[in-house]
Amino acid sequence: MSAKQPSSVRNRTERAIVTAAVRVWVRDRAATLPQVAEAAEVGRTTLHRYFPERDGLLRAATEHALETIGGAIAEADPGKGHPLDAMRRVVAALASASDAIMFVFGGRSLVRDAAPNPAGPDLPTPHDPVIDLIRRGQAEGVFDDQLTAEWIQQVLWGVAYTAFEQVERGALAKFDVAATVTRTLERGITATAGARPGSEPKP
Repeated sequence: MSAKQPSSVRNRTERAIVTAAVRVWVRDRAATLPQVAEAAEVGRTTLHRYFPERDGLLRAATEHALETIGGAIAEADPGKGHPLDAMRRVVAALASASDAIMFVFGGRSLVRDAAPNPAGPDLPTPHDPVIDLIRRGQAEGVFDDQLTAEWIQQVLWGVAYTAFEQVERGALAKFDVAATVTRTLERGITATAGARPGSEPKP
């Protein structure tokens, strides 16, 4: 790539490659760099200029996937509103980031190999708005305070990932993901006895 090439073009090209890598590797962990180049609609030479080695692209794809998940959660604004409403927004946001979530959770060994930290990327992060939401819901008597916030969050990730897998297999319609995940979560994490007024799920 020429040094005179506008940075905006470079950024768009790099983003197209990284996004394509996530999309391709979600469905085929063994996919080659030429296959990624084809999905990104760039030439092999162009891809190798940006990412000479598979590991470099894998690291970039991992970072992109985690940023996508974090951005989706932030957009859901989980710190506002009734905890159940906020959790429903989070679920809907995660559904919009399904490829990123499947990439991170579906290939933890693949991601671990590419991550600087030998343990791989950690979810939750040190400051996690979903954990904050769950703890707020527990304090308000909405979510079960006999479970840890971390456990409930991992259940959220697991149920969401399972729903995305079902979509890939044709067992669940994509437009049913948010409703299915929400129903599963609310039947499992809403407080039962002694719930505070206003904590009941809406019809």
